[in-house]
Amino acid sequence: MQRNYELNDNLENKIFKIILLFGIIISLLNIVINYLIGFSLIINLKWIVMAGISFFSLMFIRKAVFKVYYLKLGYYLFLIFIFLPFSWFQSGGSNNNSLSYIFLILISITFLFKRFQLRNNLIFSLVAVFMLMFSLEYFYPELLISHSEESQFYDKLVQTPIVLLASYLLLLQFANAYNQEKSKLGLSTKKLRLANKKLKNLANRDPLTKKYNRRAFDQEIRNIFKEQQHLDKAITLILFDIDNFKEINDNYGHDIGDQVLIKLTAELEKTLPDNSLISRWGGDEFAVICYKNEVEAQKNLDTYYQNVEKLSQRMDISITVSAGLSRLKKGDQIQALFKRVDDILYKSKEDGKARYTVA
Repeated sequence: MQRNYELNDNLENKIFKIILLFGIIISLLNIVINYLIGFSLIINLKWIVMAGISFFSLMFIRKAVFKVYYLKLGYYLFLIFIFLPFSWFQSGGSNNNSLSYIFLILISITFLFKRFQLRNNLIFSLVAVFMLMFSLEYFYPELLISHSEESQFYDKLVQTPIVLLASYLLLLQFANAYNQEKSKLGLSTKKLRLANKKLKNLANRDPLTKKYNRRAFDQEIRNIFKEQQHLDKAITLILFDIDNFKEINDNYGHDIGDQVLIKLTAELEKTLPDNSLISRWGGDEFAVICYKNEVEAQKNLDTYYQNVEKLSQRMDISITVSAGLSRLKKGDQIQALFKRVDDILYKSKEDGKARYTVA
C-alpha cells in the first residue's frame, strides 16, 4: 500500500511540474499577445507575476527547497485568491476568458489533491470567489477595467485557442497518467494471478515427486461424484503400494528410497493417459484416477509393470509394485469405492505382490 501511495504521489508531482510549465508558457504568450493588441502594461502585471511564481515553484521542486505538497497548496491559493480576482476585474469580467481559466483550475485541483477535505475546501473556495466576483461585477460594474470591443475581440480570438490547447494538453496528461496506472494495475494483476497459480500449484503438489498430493486427489474424486461424471464416462481408480519399501530404505538409505519414489511416479506419468491424475497418497502409496475403463487401464498397467522391471534392473534394486483397480460404478459412494479397491490391493499383496488385481 505504501509503495502504491508513493507511485501516485510521484505521478501527481510530475503533473504539477507540467502545470507549472504550462503556467510559464501561457503567461509569456499572453504578455506578447497583450503587447501586440495594445493593452496597457498593467494588464501584463498578473501574467508577469504568474510566470515568476510558476518559474520559482518549478525551481524549488527541482532543488527540493520546500515540500511539493506545500508548493502545490500555495500555488493554488495564489491562483484562487489573487490571480483570478485580479484577472477578472482587469480583463473586463465575465466578458473575457476568466471562466475558462476557472475550469482549468477546477480540473487540476481534482487530480492533484487527493485529501478529500482539502480538495473540497479548495473547490468551495474557487466557487465562492467566482460568485463573489460575478456579484461584484453585477452590482459594482465600475470596478471593472473596460476595454474597447476591438481589443476584446482580438483578445478572445487569441486567448480562446490558447485555453483550448492548454485544456487539451492538461487532459492529455491526465489521460496518460490514467493509462499508465491502468497498465501498472494490469501488470500487478497478472503477477498476482501468476503468484496465486504458483501457490495453488505448490499447495496441490507433493514436494518430492512433484505429482499431485492427497489434497488434490481428494478434491478431484469429490468433484467426480458431485458432478456424477462416472455415469457418462469411463473412470478407473487405481491404488498402488511399493512392495517392501521399508527394506529399500533400510538397506540402501532414504536418498535411494526417494529416488525410487520419484522414478516410479515418473514411469506412471509416461505410461498412463495424459489426463490421468497421479497423486502420492501416502508414504509409499499412490492413487491414480484414470479416465479409461478397466480393460484399457490394464493395458497401461501391463506396460507399467514391464517398465518397473526394467527400472529395477537399471538401479540394481529389487523394486516391485502391488496394485488394485476398479472402474467407478453407477451406485458407488466414495468410501465404498475406496474399500473395494483397498481390499483388492491387499489381495495383490497376499497373492505374492508384484501384481495387480481387478474388481
